[in-house]
Amino acid sequence: MIASGKLPRFFFAALVAAAVCLSCASTPKPQNPEPTAAPASPEAAPEPSPAVQPEPQAQPEPQPQPEPPAQPAAAKPFDPSSVTADVKNATFIDVRAFIESLNQIIRKQDYEAWLSNLTDEYIGYYSDPAILAQYSEYPIMKRNNIKLQTLKDYFIYVVYPSRQNDKVDDIEFVSETLIKAITVSPKGDRNILYMLEKHDDAWKIGIGR
Repeated sequence: MIASGKLPRFFFAALVAAAVCLSCASTPKPQNPEPTAAPASPEAAPEPSPAVQPEPQAQPEPQPQPEPPAQPAAAKPFDPSSVTADVKNATFIDVRAFIESLNQIIRKQDYEAWLSNLTDEYIGYYSDPAILAQYSEYPIMKRNNIKLQTLKDYFIYVVYPSRQNDKVDDIEFVSETLIKAITVSPKGDRNILYMLEKHDDAWKIGIGR
């Protein structure tokens, strides 16, 4: 048995060693902390691609518009009062001579000469079958059973019996080249004898249209 107070040296060493071991066992070993991952830097959001703008369509250049044709100045309406007395007197003398010559042609029943004193419009109008049919309905035509079919028929059966002794008493200007040859009845009525048109220097019978 080992006496108290006298512990062998090796025993003391063993106690120290045991104490050290206990100390090591009780002290927790520091754990190596896992390295904290650096926060991932947010990936830069991809910049939105700029919207592709359609290229503007080239607009056609406006074509110059042609200028409208100049409108002729409106002719002033003819004023019969503008005809001087000298012009009217000279015209009246010409028309009276023309009517007297026409009377002689009609008396002779010279159809070709009469025809040469007509305007084309007059010839076309009194050659129209519809117009000739109207004259054929006159009582004197029906009594004599006459049906007008040509302009010559009109000359023989209408003009010749009624226009051999025409007399012009006055004239009225419708325009510078169109006049009314007027005859005055015993009662004073003014009737249109002819519508006369001036062609160059000659008068011709027209229909006044």
